[in-house]
Amino acid sequence: MIFLEGKKIILGLSGGIAIYKVANLLRRLTADYNADLQVVMTQHAQEFMTPLIFETFSGKRVLTEIFESDHLVATRHIDIVQSADIFLVAPATANIIGKMANGIADDLLSTMLLVAEPKKVWLAPAMNKNMYLNPFFQKNLNILKVSGCHIIEPETGELATRQEGWGIGRLPGEALIIDKLNAAAAPKDLAGKKIIVTAGPTREYFDKVRFISNPSTGKMGIALAEAAAILGADVTLIIGPSHLDLPHNCHNIRVQSAQEMLNALTEIFDHCDALFMAAAVEDIQPQNQSGIKIKKETLGDSIPLKPTVDILNELGKRKSKQTLVGFSVELMNMTENSRKKMEKKNLDYIVMNNLEEDGAAFGSDTNHIWIMNRQGDVEELKPDSKKKLAFNILATVFNCAKDEQA
Repeated sequence: MIFLEGKKIILGLSGGIAIYKVANLLRRLTADYNADLQVVMTQHAQEFMTPLIFETFSGKRVLTEIFESDHLVATRHIDIVQSADIFLVAPATANIIGKMANGIADDLLSTMLLVAEPKKVWLAPAMNKNMYLNPFFQKNLNILKVSGCHIIEPETGELATRQEGWGIGRLPGEALIIDKLNAAAAPKDLAGKKIIVTAGPTREYFDKVRFISNPSTGKMGIALAEAAAILGADVTLIIGPSHLDLPHNCHNIRVQSAQEMLNALTEIFDHCDALFMAAAVEDIQPQNQSGIKIKKETLGDSIPLKPTVDILNELGKRKSKQTLVGFSVELMNMTENSRKKMEKKNLDYIVMNNLEEDGAAFGSDTNHIWIMNRQGDVEELKPDSKKKLAFNILATVFNCAKDEQA
């Protein structure tokens, strides 16, 4: 869901080489997220890029001087800040952070930052690694953290010059910045909730290198975890083997087997408000597991199998106050099979989808699902992205607003 639509954002640009990355960030915030952007540039920022580039993407005049002879009133820097929803500084140099931390207001951007409520301010530092690690800079950064400003930590990687090499100080990625701002603009409908989400496949090894598994990628579970965190929940994601990037706003636990997933769940399940069991837990495993790689010649014609632990069944017996949400992938008799699963495992909701439908189930970025509650009522959520469906699943379970946009 896009929560930034219509939000008033001030984008402050200070003088760092990373400013070139911010042009596309601005374009995405305006074109893709329909946010209302006002750009403010320092004199040093204009040495790297001209205001015209940012005026083109924002559709507004870039503010550069605190004293300008135009039709705007002299208090415009106060009025603009007070009406803004978010104040982002990217790149945030050591200079502008030092000014903020020490209450210095000697240009338009630093003056506007001094007017802003700290809780509305988001800083994306970018600088030389030695500058970033300097204890005086870290002291300034900590002052702003304690004051309530939000810091989007810089990345570690290749820096601007060959002399700098590799280290911390790169401007945080565009996607991360947008995710942080979008989350900041979201209603915190799930604040105070402790939510567990499982995702991905599990693997059941029969020797050091071979295993039984399934095609799950973890996309649906990751989308649910991210959505719940955006809505203010304290989220733990327990995920099987997956190549996908994990959410930055969740506590992430990686596991391999069904038993490892159950062990991780057992430690925290009693203290959660809800569990979304989106993982595709492999339900069979070899009877015997070898600690070495079995030679091909000795494999034989068959591998004796046995069931893995039934995680939902175990937790269904154990649950007290928790809301337990299961997931069901079926090929036929979807509703009836899912109803039986719900009753057997003491579920409150079950999310159903059909494996044979195009653009649904394993590996897809989209899905087409139905949600059944304990009373047997079924709600269809029409085909859409898994990210959008995640918010609507949460809306159904927790009775909060859905995203009805086409």
